[in-house]
Amino acid sequence: MPLLNPPFLLAAVAIGVPLWLHLSRRRKYQKIEIGTLRFLHQALRERRKKSRIEEIVLLLLRMSTVGLLAVVFARPFWPRAERAAEKEAETIILLDASGSITPGMAETARKAAERVISTAGGGKIKIAQFSDEVQPLDSLAAYRPIAGAPTRVGTALGWALDHFVLEGGNAGKVVLVSHLAAEGLPSQPPRVWPPQMAVELVALKPPSVDNAAVRRLSLLTPYGAEAMEIEALVWMPPSRTSEEDRTVTLEAEGLHETAVVPPGSERVVFRFHPPHAEVHGRVSVTGGDPWPADDQRPFAVHWTEPARVLLVDGQPGSTPFEGEAYFIEKALAASGAAHGKSAFKPEIIFALDGRNGPVDLTGVRAIALCGVTDCSPASARLLADFVARGGGLISVLNDKWTPSAAAALVEAGLFPESIALTGAEEKRPLVSWDREHPALSLFDGRDGGDLRELPWRDGFGAQAGAGWRALATLDGGHALFLEKEKRDGATGSVAVCFHPLNRKWSDIPREPLFVPLIKSLFTALGRVEPAAPEARVISPGARELRPIGCHVVEGVMEIVAPDANEGLVASASEGAFRSAFGLPTADAIPPALPAPEQAAERTRPGEFWPWLLIGLLLLLALENIVATRNVTVPSP
Repeated sequence: MPLLNPPFLLAAVAIGVPLWLHLSRRRKYQKIEIGTLRFLHQALRERRKKSRIEEIVLLLLRMSTVGLLAVVFARPFWPRAERAAEKEAETIILLDASGSITPGMAETARKAAERVISTAGGGKIKIAQFSDEVQPLDSLAAYRPIAGAPTRVGTALGWALDHFVLEGGNAGKVVLVSHLAAEGLPSQPPRVWPPQMAVELVALKPPSVDNAAVRRLSLLTPYGAEAMEIEALVWMPPSRTSEEDRTVTLEAEGLHETAVVPPGSERVVFRFHPPHAEVHGRVSVTGGDPWPADDQRPFAVHWTEPARVLLVDGQPGSTPFEGEAYFIEKALAASGAAHGKSAFKPEIIFALDGRNGPVDLTGVRAIALCGVTDCSPASARLLADFVARGGGLISVLNDKWTPSAAAALVEAGLFPESIALTGAEEKRPLVSWDREHPALSLFDGRDGGDLRELPWRDGFGAQAGAGWRALATLDGGHALFLEKEKRDGATGSVAVCFHPLNRKWSDIPREPLFVPLIKSLFTALGRVEPAAPEARVISPGARELRPIGCHVVEGVMEIVAPDANEGLVASASEGAFRSAFGLPTADAIPPALPAPEQAAERTRPGEFWPWLLIGLLLLLALENIVATRNVTVPSP
């Protein structure tokens, strides 16, 4: 009886352990004649004889259990022969069903597959088509390319390789029928192919490479602005030179806008005033090529109202950039890319109450008191009511601050007590900050940004008192940011910054982290949620069968649009394609695989160790019954 793991039989020496324990634990009796117990002699002799039998049975069961366990791990089997021709001769045909396949290319693919089937010599054939996923097909008649679907060649090749592995073989043949798209080739092979796995490439030549396509659409103004701007990335063939052929059209909500793609460019921007905040339509180009699906691209966008932020400048200065709120306003308004991408709408004011009464706080998400040295009780009550309704408040101090300036805020519970202006000019770095807090979680000290790189002046002797906690602490032990502890989730956040956020104490505004720090602070203060101004875009595919266009699902707009890469229909050479996916070269492909009648027999282990394992469990159960059996001693 052959074994798969013969070394495990060495564990059978453990059979001696139960025997050794049995012999070492045998009781040795000393015979002593006691007159009053002589009548028990006969009963005890019978009992000892019965115990010896039970101990021998128990010993044999335990030794059998250990021996059988060693045999189970050795994995015995009965060799049995089977013919391996079916698995070794199997051929998988992968048909490209992406959006770059025209009807003519699809017909060529069918004919190529038919030739492979006719020359397979009766071997097993498996047919599948691939786009975003792999779909096994019952026959070639079921092959249908999907307009606009992406090409996932790596997924298809990996599926075929996994199929051979799961079937228990490492040899076979894959025939890939595709146009070998040059776009999106991997930088290094995703899988390692065994040398005995044949990969044949059947390249489908596109009828032309002059394909005009609308590849991507982006909303440049996700927040309310003077005009809505939509950027379109359009691929125009170099052969199109006239303005008429390079014209792009936007149609939406009764709007009809046109733009011309400049030669050598792919970008056009549509600027218009939308009839309402939500707009959906399409951008299209003049077609006339074999790929009509990507000649137009639907879209659905909407404006989000930016978060209104009031910056109360207590010391404006003689010029705008000398004010206490100037750099905060510029940081909040910065978009970082095209205009209209800031989630904030900052407004600089100089008092919360004036001749016309209190400032209207409708729609305001956060307020910053920048260098304010005089806050009236009425303004403090207005701020307290604003915070109670969920608004955020931050006081930014400078060297003009006095305890009397914050008296009304302290009385309203919006400012900590026992704050002292030391006037120290020494620069100190941060040693710690609350990296779990929403305002500072972006800065992880590594890739997210290290706040220890910023120079801060240690001008206040600030410590966290009752009801307040430090969000960031300087090297000298003084707090840089304090936040009031909230009693409930409906109340807004209240914070204090013990450093002016301008260039008077240090050159903080020139640091790269200044803008993200300011935006992060006011995002947390105003509870500003990130906007999603564009509808979710889904490419057609094996599971997405809806037509290209706008679709409403449970009140949510979804866009089905062609995959962006399918507009570039240029093909890669066979050598570059094989190198990108790590496929065997053409001269390394083995000859035709043997037919079933020519295949030799091979042995396959017929393992039966699971049955031995069941027997082992039964032995353990029987041993437990014998070991725990109650024995009654007969009375004299």
